[in-house]
Amino acid sequence: MEHHELLRDLLVLFGFATVAAVALQRARQSTVVAYLLTGLLVGPSGLKLITNREAIVLMAEIGVILLLFTIGIEFSLKKLWRMRQVVLGAGSRQVGLTILVTVLLAFALGLAWREGLFWGFLVAASSTAIVLKLLFERQEIDSMHGRAIIGILLFQDLCVVPMMAMIPALAAPGRAVALSILWALVKAVVVVGGILLVAHSFFPPLWRTIVELRNKEIFLIATIFFSLGTAWAAGQLGLSLALGAFLAGLVLSESEYAHQILSEILPFRDSFSSLFFISVGMLINLNFVEQNGPAVVGAAAGILLVKLLCGAAAMLTLGFPLRMSLLVGLALAQVGEFSFVLLQQGAGLGLVSPAAYQTFLAASVATMMLTPLIIQASPALAARLSEMRALRRFFPEPAQEELEQQATALRDHTIICGYGLNGRLAAGVLGRLRIPYVILETNPETVQKAAAIQERIFFGDGSNQEILQKAGIERARAIVYAISDPFVLGRAVANARALNPKVNVIVRTKRLEDAPDLERAGASQVISEELEAAGEIIICLLELYGLPRKEAFAHIQETRAQPEATRVE
Repeated sequence: MEHHELLRDLLVLFGFATVAAVALQRARQSTVVAYLLTGLLVGPSGLKLITNREAIVLMAEIGVILLLFTIGIEFSLKKLWRMRQVVLGAGSRQVGLTILVTVLLAFALGLAWREGLFWGFLVAASSTAIVLKLLFERQEIDSMHGRAIIGILLFQDLCVVPMMAMIPALAAPGRAVALSILWALVKAVVVVGGILLVAHSFFPPLWRTIVELRNKEIFLIATIFFSLGTAWAAGQLGLSLALGAFLAGLVLSESEYAHQILSEILPFRDSFSSLFFISVGMLINLNFVEQNGPAVVGAAAGILLVKLLCGAAAMLTLGFPLRMSLLVGLALAQVGEFSFVLLQQGAGLGLVSPAAYQTFLAASVATMMLTPLIIQASPALAARLSEMRALRRFFPEPAQEELEQQATALRDHTIICGYGLNGRLAAGVLGRLRIPYVILETNPETVQKAAAIQERIFFGDGSNQEILQKAGIERARAIVYAISDPFVLGRAVANARALNPKVNVIVRTKRLEDAPDLERAGASQVISEELEAAGEIIICLLELYGLPRKEAFAHIQETRAQPEATRVE
C-alpha cells in the first residue's frame, strides 16, 4: 500500500535524523547539518532507502512555508527601525557587495549577466537557522557583533521577497528581460500590498473571535489554515508559496496573539522544515561530487572567501573595528537555507545547468557543515588578524589621536569599556562624584550620540593593547569591562593586567561558569548577572515572609560562601 510506504519512508528519515542529530549535537555541530547528512545517506546517492520521494518533497515544501511564516511573525517593523543602522546599512552593503562580486566573477567565467545575477542571489543569503542557533548556544546574541549578525540576517531574509519575484523574470527571452524584471517587481508590490491589506482587515477580527472560544485545538487549526491559505493565495496570484507565508506571518507580527501563534506553530515548523533540509541532502549526487571534487572544493572555498570579505567590508564601511567586522564576516560566510529554495526555482526555469546545480548544492552543504567550526574559531582568528600591523595600516581605528590627547591629562582614572546600560550608569555616577573616567565603545553610532551630549567617549576596542595604552591604562586606578562578549573578555582582562599589574579590573559576565577563567586571566572582581539576579530574587522572596532586606542579604552571603551553592555541574 502506498500510504504504508510513505509511513515507512518517514520512519526511516526521522530515525536516521534522530541518530545523526544526537551524534552531531555531541560533536557541537548544528542539527541542520545532521538533516543534510541524513538526506545524503538515505537518498539516491546513498543507501537508496526512500521510495516515495515526491511526497517527501511536498512535505518539505510545507516546511519551507511554515519556516517563512514564523520568520514573518518574528519580524517587526519596530524592531527593524531600532536596528536600522545595522539592518539597512550593513545589510544592504553585505547583500549588494556579495551580488556585485559574484556577478563580476560570473563575467570572468563567461556567464551572461542574468546568470551572474541569479548566482549573486544564491550566494548573498546566509543560514539564519544555523547562525542564530550557534549564537544562542554561545550566548553571543546580545554582543555587539551578535546584534550586527542578526541585523544582516534579517535584511537578507527580507531580500528573499524581491529575489523570488525577480527570478522568473530572469528567464524571460531576449530583450524582454528588463521589462519582465520591472513588471515582476511592480506585480509583487501590488500583490503583496493587496494581500497585506486584505489580511490586515480580515484576520484581526477573526482571531479575536477564535481567541474568545478559548479552545487550543481551534486556535492551532486556524493558525495552520492562515499560514497555508495565504501561501496558496500568493501562489494563485503568481508569487511563490513561501512569499505568501512570509506575508501571513508579517501581518500577525504586530498582533497581541503573535507569541501564542508562534509557540503553537513551532513544533510543526521544526518537524516539516527538518524534512526540507533532508530533501536537500537527498538531491546531492555523490558520484558527481567524487568526479568533480576539485570544482566543489573550489566553489566552497570561493563562497567562504567572498562572503567573509563582503561581510567584513560591510561593517568596516560603517566605521566598526576590524576585529568585530571579521567576526561578522566569518559568521555569515556560509550559504543560507533560502538559497536552496531559490536554486530549485531557478533550476525549474532553466537558469542553471545540471552540473552547476550539483556543484553549488554540494559546495553549499560543505559551507554549512564548516560553519560551527568557523564560528568556534572566529574569536581567536579575528583577534589575531586585527592585531597584525600590516592590516592595521589599512584599517586604523579612528579618533585614536584624540583619545590619547584627552587621556594624557588623566591620573587615577577609570576606563569604562562598553556604553550599554551598565556603562552609562557607571559613567553617570562617576560624573556626579567628579571622578575622572574615559569610555571606550565599538559602536560608532553610540559614540556619536554620546559625544553630542559632551560625554567623554571614544571609539576603540577595549581588548586591544594599543587602545588601552592610549586610554592611559598605566595611570588608571580601575578598568570596567561592561561588554557582552564572553569570548573576548578573557583576552581583554589579560591585556589590561599585562599593561598595568596594579590596576583593578572589574568584569561583568552573564554566566557564573565564566568567572574562574576571568579570575585566572587577572580580573580583580567578576560580577555575574546570573548570581546577582538570583540574589535579588531571593531578597524579594524573603521580604514577602517578613525578613528585612539586610538580614536576607546576610543569609545570601553566607550561602554563597558554601562551595556547593554556586558550583557548576
